This record gives sequence, C-alpha cells and structure tokens, in this order.
Amino acid sequence: MRSAFMLVAALGAATAAGVAWWRQHPRFGSAFMNRIVDPWLVRRGIVDKSHGEIGLVEHVGRRSRVVRVSPIHPVPTEVGFRIIVPLGGESHWVRNVLSEGRCRIQIGDVVHELDEPVLVLPSTIEGLPRLTPRIMEWLGFRYLLLHRLGEHAGTLTVPADPVTSAEAQAAGVH
Repeated sequence: MRSAFMLVAALGAATAAGVAWWRQHPRFGSAFMNRIVDPWLVRRGIVDKSHGEIGLVEHVGRRSRVVRVSPIHPVPTEVGFRIIVPLGGESHWVRNVLSEGRCRIQIGDVVHELDEPVLVLPSTIEGLPRLTPRIMEWLGFRYLLLHRLGEHAGTLTVPADPVTSAEAQAAGVH
C-alpha cells in the first residue's frame, strides 16, 4: 500500500513539474512544428483528406508582411469559427491574425473570409466538458473567435514554403 501511494505521489509530482515547466516554456517544440510538421501536413493535402476536421488559416506576418498558411482545427459557431490555440498569446499565427484584424480559412474546398478576431479563455466557451476549461487555462490554452464575413468555393494559394519564408527566417521575423 505504501509503495502504491509513493508511486502515485511521484507521478503527481512529475506531472505538476512538467506542467510548471511547460507554462514557463510554452513555445518549446513550436519551431519543429512550424518548420517540419506543418509544411509536411500541407504538402500531404491534410485539408482535403480531413473531411473538414483540419483547415488552413492564411495570415500575414506582422513585420515581414509575408503571407503564410498554418494547419488548424476550426469549429463552426453561429457567427463564424472558434479555433483552439495551445500556445495562447504566444502563437505567432494568432498574433498575426489579431494584428491584421482578419484572415481567411480554407475548409475542404471552401474559403471563409473572417474578421473581428478575439482571443478568449476556455471558460468563456459554452459546451465544453466540465473540467476541461480549467485544465486548458492551467496549461495556457486559449480560443480564437472569428466572425464570418463571407465564403466562396476555392482553395488558398499555398506559398512555396507554406509556413515560413527564407526571407522571414533570415530576418528572424514571424
């Protein structure tokens, strides 16, 4: 019994330490995701194969003005979309969208024109399971809410390097 208690206590302490570390280093692994995983997903046609579960958000760099696309998981709402943002305000694509005040999202073969971006806490989202918002907020997650202006059939033009550009990388700009 005592060894089981010690094991549970050790696992709990390790989990708490891991979460504390994550909250201090929220962008850990994001460079790998942005430079390797996201472009690979885009090249593989993840938007077409996901049947609406995955979309692409087109955003413009705050300083570089470079157009980029990033894979997202959009959820339709009555007035637009909500998108979970694990990095919260540390996410570069979210900062780009908030700065620009608008973006476009491709879901399947439909492009949605969106504006009025707002970054909100998970506790403001209705319909989430009871403890989920607390855990998400503890981890630093946020939701981006977007208002739908219009939509049309088509696809986003994916830049040669979908998530970053050599020019922006050289300048260290996101």
